[in-house]
Amino acid sequence: MSNTVVFIRRNKIFNDMVLRYSKDILGINDFITISEYKNANLYIDIKKYSISDLTSYDWENIEKALDINEVILKDRLLRNIEYIQAKELVLVVSKYFIELFKNKKYNNLIIYPVDNYVTDIMCKIARYYDIKVNGISNFFIQGYKRVTVYGEYTNVREVSENEVNKIYDLLIKQFKSYMASSFQKALKNSILYYFKFKIRYLYFYIFKYKILNQLEYDYISTPYSATVDKLNKFFPFRYFINQVDNINKKSIYIPMHYHPEATIEHWSDSLKNADYITSLIESVRYFSDNGWEVYLKEHPAMCFRQDLKLYKSLKNIENTYILNPFLETSKIMEKFDSFLIWTGSTGLEALINGKTVYFASSNYYYQKKTNDKYEKVYLETEREKKELIKKVLSNTIEWK
Repeated sequence: MSNTVVFIRRNKIFNDMVLRYSKDILGINDFITISEYKNANLYIDIKKYSISDLTSYDWENIEKALDINEVILKDRLLRNIEYIQAKELVLVVSKYFIELFKNKKYNNLIIYPVDNYVTDIMCKIARYYDIKVNGISNFFIQGYKRVTVYGEYTNVREVSENEVNKIYDLLIKQFKSYMASSFQKALKNSILYYFKFKIRYLYFYIFKYKILNQLEYDYISTPYSATVDKLNKFFPFRYFINQVDNINKKSIYIPMHYHPEATIEHWSDSLKNADYITSLIESVRYFSDNGWEVYLKEHPAMCFRQDLKLYKSLKNIENTYILNPFLETSKIMEKFDSFLIWTGSTGLEALINGKTVYFASSNYYYQKKTNDKYEKVYLETEREKKELIKKVLSNTIEWK
């Protein structure tokens, strides 16, 4: 019997990546698959147990393995529903994974990075029972994948100086990530997503969840994902400015996160950042109140998904401006000396390009060393910059 479990879901691209990682990189060909959907060897049946099924052993070990309130606050679904319902979901899913892992039939769990409460609990319970958890994630530079479960840094390989120099040269020459989206692409996708959301809402949320009481994450979380659910979201451009001239020396640039999403909910070191909107507004207010001009740029993929109330709130803060999401990041980087970052890759690009970066959160490429709310970092030398690139690449695998 296989001692490795590989997590899959409904997405073929995700499945192909995690299965290839298991086979080609880790060399594990004998495994069983697990999923919330009935497309795997093991089915995560959220309705298998009720809280009355939890034994005293279960209650004791759930308390040791995880913090229920933290799991709830970090999940876009659980923090938006009634607390008792959210807590019950955490408990019954924990019971499922305790039963799966407590007899230690499995040694390895391979997964895409944690991005919802089910995968969060699965990893926490697995680790509690000393099961090794491996994760594979996309990376903003083409030809690489990151090895991570919660967005954390893990040293997985040696990196040559030639490779470091190649990436260094790439990042200082108006680098543009292959993941960047154009206006035309974003608009086309958003029109499609608008109609898909209407269908998903009726089929997933109303029919699957409300009528059939199916608790799979995609069904129950439908209203709480980043999506184009209202027609007015197609008209955000009245809040944006299209060019940046005469930048004040005391100006700061804030690239906004795609949210809700794992990179801010589960990858940040601070629980308060899981509620990204309030964290963002607090940060803008902090710098504005301290005499800065604040320039934000919406994540291109969020352009037609963002609640316009956020833009209104931000524009009400003195000396705050929102840039058109489709302005080239490399061109903007030339104009600003200071950046505010949570976990995004723009902070890495900024440091390599000689900018000052204020970190609201530790992340895979920088660990905060002080208790400052926004820790100020500047790399003086080319050697420091290349050491940072070397560290980042050591957390990746080449992926052709």
